[in-house]
Amino acid sequence: MEEIKPRYEFRIWAGTLRAVQEKLAQRATARKTESEETYLISSVTDKCNVKIRAALMDIKVLVAVDRGLEQWKPVLKAGFPLDASVITAQVFPALELKPPPLSKLAYQLDEFLDDVIGPIREIKVVRVHKTRYQFTIGPCATEYAQITMNGAPRDTMAVESVDADGVLALVKELGVVGANTSYIREIRGVLGIGTAATGA
Repeated sequence: MEEIKPRYEFRIWAGTLRAVQEKLAQRATARKTESEETYLISSVTDKCNVKIRAALMDIKVLVAVDRGLEQWKPVLKAGFPLDASVITAQVFPALELKPPPLSKLAYQLDEFLDDVIGPIREIKVVRVHKTRYQFTIGPCATEYAQITMNGAPRDTMAVESVDADGVLALVKELGVVGANTSYIREIRGVLGIGTAATGA
C-alpha cells in the first residue's frame, strides 16, 4: 500500500465565507458532501486531529510548520470495532494521554465513546456537522464548508496539497487573508474549551 504523504494546509474561519466560495466556483466545479463527525479534543495538545467519520477512526498529527502552513500527516484510519491494542498504542499516544485499562479486546463505536472516552476528563467529545464544497485547482485540493460544532455555526475555507509552494500560490491568487487555524484550535475557540496545556 502506497504511503500517504503529509499535506500542507492553510485554513481560515469566519461567520460567512460565501465570497470565497464564489471565487472557488469560478475556478472549478464543486463536489458537495455532507457528514456527521465526532472530534476528540485533548486537553494537552493541539497537534493531533482525531475524528470519527462514517464509523472510521481518522487521526492526523501536525509534523511541521512551513511559512505559516501546517503540515499534517495521517497516522491512522481504522474501522470499528476498534482493537484495544490500537486504542492503547495509537489513539491515546496521538492525543498525548495515558491510555486507561481496557477490559475488552475490541470496542464498537458506542462502547468506545461511552466506556473508553466518556470517563476521561482530559478529552472533550464534539459533534460536528459538515456541508463541504470540494474543488481541485492545480495541485491543490480546496474546500468551502459550512460547519456546526455542537450546534455552533461557522464557515471555513481550506487549501491543501503536498506542494507547499502550490498552496501558498493559490492562497495568494484567491486573495484569501486570515490566520491559518486548524479544526482543533477553532473548535476550542468557538466552544470555549481553552488552549491546550502544551500549546501548538
